[in-house]
Amino acid sequence: MKKETCRFQYLICFSVLLICLGLMSCQEGLQEDHSDLQGKDSIASDNSSQIIENQYIVVYKEDQLSFRLDPNDYETGHEILRKETSDLLSRYGVEEEQFHQLYSFGFQGFAIKLSEQKKNELLSDSRVKKIIPDRKRFLNVQQGKSPVRVDPAVEIENTQIIPWGVKRVGGPFEYKGTRKVWVIDTGIDINHPDLNVDHRHGFDAYNHRRDWNFDDEHGHGTHVAGTIGALDNHFGVVGVVAGVPVVPIKVFTGSRAEATDSGILAGVEYVGRMARPGDVANLSFGWDDKSDPFPLLEEAVLRISEQRKIWMVIASGNSRLPGNTFTPARVDGRYTITVSATDNADRLAWFSHYGHPIKFGAPGVNVFSTWMAGAYRNSSGTSMSAPHVAGLRIFGSIETDGYMKNYPIEYLDPIAFRSKGFEGMGHIRP
Repeated sequence: MKKETCRFQYLICFSVLLICLGLMSCQEGLQEDHSDLQGKDSIASDNSSQIIENQYIVVYKEDQLSFRLDPNDYETGHEILRKETSDLLSRYGVEEEQFHQLYSFGFQGFAIKLSEQKKNELLSDSRVKKIIPDRKRFLNVQQGKSPVRVDPAVEIENTQIIPWGVKRVGGPFEYKGTRKVWVIDTGIDINHPDLNVDHRHGFDAYNHRRDWNFDDEHGHGTHVAGTIGALDNHFGVVGVVAGVPVVPIKVFTGSRAEATDSGILAGVEYVGRMARPGDVANLSFGWDDKSDPFPLLEEAVLRISEQRKIWMVIASGNSRLPGNTFTPARVDGRYTITVSATDNADRLAWFSHYGHPIKFGAPGVNVFSTWMAGAYRNSSGTSMSAPHVAGLRIFGSIETDGYMKNYPIEYLDPIAFRSKGFEGMGHIRP
């Protein structure tokens, strides 16, 4: 009897906690007082990039190279380009130890440390198109309320929550296919009990392969991963595509979520190399195209997505600006999908970008999902919208369910959706 009483008291306490969380989420989502800023994901709109001294990205003139790369034969092409690069560096007396990234898919080039003199010598070579400074960038996410922890060992009742955003796009869906979602972000909590993390195919842009660390030191990537594919079990949350493998592509590192241009490009390159046609990559980051342009990233995203038929789902940005003002969100390709944010009343979120080339709107206010260290957290931003669409896209074509309200221009974003009963493999082509 005493055991039953304890169990009953536990259920009451946990139910009250869930109700309180639900009320907070509903109240914050319905009010237009911007109170959700506490957990808003600010896509680097107010934190300018910084030039890294003596570190550069060298871009080849493709028509001056003695070979043509086949996008379907990465290994051969990569090795040919490596030999070409070794020859170039040897000719100008540059030590190969200074060279640390090679790019062959999005563009042909490499990242390297150089003195000013050696930079000018390389620039004089007929094969070199340009040499641009490498930069440090920041994800710049403002933290929200304290994370919530759930004990998966307590199986007295099903305490799993279906987040409002997952419901709004038609989910959750069960997935039994072979595709993956590649999360280009801060890494993923590889031991989170609510995620199916494919760390075997993961990537770390900043360490030697033997020292690769895919674990999330910030939380952003784990939150994105949970919205995409948190497991359908008895605790925590469930994602749009429950249990789909999420692959950590770690290009932002540390608690401040710092990145370099060369590292971000390496992550996108790696996805182009490893992902299969029909796979999806989520890019929940971006910068102002005027103050922090990143044309090489735009070129890489467009070329890799189209050559490899990999879907690139991109957060539009959180500065309430037109959709074509942020990079890489401004990329408009056959296999790119830029996403704006809605609240739980289908209104354009007060922070969201809008207009061309945005293709869908999806929930992005007070989104409850997984967090690092096995926890869960509410967060807001177009970073939270994109993974809803990334999850839907794994099945193929995306349906819509109405249009966003309170839009500042005539161009309206359709709200991404998928009907139940269409959990098949879908299509590769749009």
